[in-house]
Amino acid sequence: MTGQANVKIYAVKSRHSINLPSDFVRDSAFPFRVGEELVARIDGDKVVIEKNNRIDN
Repeated sequence: MTGQANVKIYAVKSRHSINLPSDFVRDSAFPFRVGEELVARIDGDKVVIEKNNRIDN
């Protein structure tokens, strides 16, 4: 089980991305699926990513 991963933020022009290691994403505890809409928010000095639970998904 891989409960955490070290990642980097990358920038290309105005787009930024974070690549997640495959063993982290393939872990049975990973809560997201490819193509799923997510919400990212800033909470103090953390970035929190969670499922988008809007009714109109």
